[in-house]
Amino acid sequence: MSETIQISSISLETAQKMANAALAYASSKNFKMNIVVCDHAGHPLVTLRMPGAPLPAYDFAQRKAATAAYYGIPTADWKEKLESRPIVMTGLANHDNVAMFGGGQPIILNGQVVGGIGVAGGNVVQDDECALAGFSVLS
Repeated sequence: MSETIQISSISLETAQKMANAALAYASSKNFKMNIVVCDHAGHPLVTLRMPGAPLPAYDFAQRKAATAAYYGIPTADWKEKLESRPIVMTGLANHDNVAMFGGGQPIILNGQVVGGIGVAGGNVVQDDECALAGFSVLS
């Protein structure tokens, strides 16, 4: 039995590139967004807040990034996934660092979740568009 495990995480350089790509997309659409890219464990690596972005939405961007990294699924998928499990949905909804609405995407490289990107400040469609734009820098 091995006493250690190998865990992969997104690099700071790649996290910065993804955040900047999401920022460029948001700017091109005249959205005012908060953008967070976190590592595999949900810890923020890059945080960007555009001038005019709603300050309370920063917390949601961080939660979306972390939730996507924790569970490896887009945050928009939670509603459907938990429709038949209201007790679990209520429990997760009350967790301080979980978000269950669009704008968070897991970053999966070589089959492993290495981080998450979360965007908040617009509606959930706009948030998701900006988060997905961050992936344009990945090969």
